[in-house]
Amino acid sequence: MKTRSGLREKPTVSTVLFKIFAVVLACVILFPYIWLISTSLLTGEEYYRSVQPFFSSDPQWGRYYTVLIEMQFYRSIFNSIFLAAVSVVLNIIVSPFIAYGLSRFRFKGRYVVFVLMLCTMFLPTQVTSIPKFLFYKELGWLYTYLPLIVPGFFGAATSVMFTMAFMKNIPKEMDEAAMIDGCNHFRIWLSIIMPQMVPALCLVALNTFLGNWKNSQAPLIYLRDPEMFTVPLTLLKFQSNDSLAEVGRLQLYAALVIAIVPVSVLFLILQRRMNKGVEAADLK
Repeated sequence: MKTRSGLREKPTVSTVLFKIFAVVLACVILFPYIWLISTSLLTGEEYYRSVQPFFSSDPQWGRYYTVLIEMQFYRSIFNSIFLAAVSVVLNIIVSPFIAYGLSRFRFKGRYVVFVLMLCTMFLPTQVTSIPKFLFYKELGWLYTYLPLIVPGFFGAATSVMFTMAFMKNIPKEMDEAAMIDGCNHFRIWLSIIMPQMVPALCLVALNTFLGNWKNSQAPLIYLRDPEMFTVPLTLLKFQSNDSLAEVGRLQLYAALVIAIVPVSVLFLILQRRMNKGVEAADLK
């Protein structure tokens, strides 16, 4: 580290220890992923040795092609990306819209709505699964994507709460100045509030995408056609059909590696803005 005079500052013992601890912690966190990738590349003989090698002498890169193309895992990847993307778009639009109404307007019953929304966060999904199934059955939505998409039009309680906390940091004087210039509430929300909500919306988008990506309960209930299966359902199918087979188990490892890639890429893209959103919420 350089000082203002241009001289390099000598690192302190605490700084060195902190960096060593950070490197060790990063290695511990990354080790399961490295092990998963290396295991997916092992041959069947190497996998069932008494002492399993960490790196294969003959990496089976073709296994990824088999899983992705021949076993049509790409279809499940596309289905999950589609459902997660739709949920993300709906959530980053609807939830801040609801949060704007609850944080900027004072109306009768406002706190009742707030408390009811807060209560839904403590309600286990298993409690509502049967009523929702019967409701969607009456609507004729079973075995379609509608039960997985339509609830997104009503926002998510956790996202509304988070965006409300972030929105309260935005001075109301900006709203008043915009109203003097002739803006209505929708224009204020769209042109003034939303641009300042980008860090928080990135965090909401990542959490929404991850929640939908790993969600197995709802697709398991409402989907029956294998061509409509999401990634978790296809992984369960691989595990149930080939869990005892040598090749099938290694293919499952390869499928797990492929399933991690989209979430990792999205996290790397949104990481910096996501950290800003967390810091802003902590300051509040």
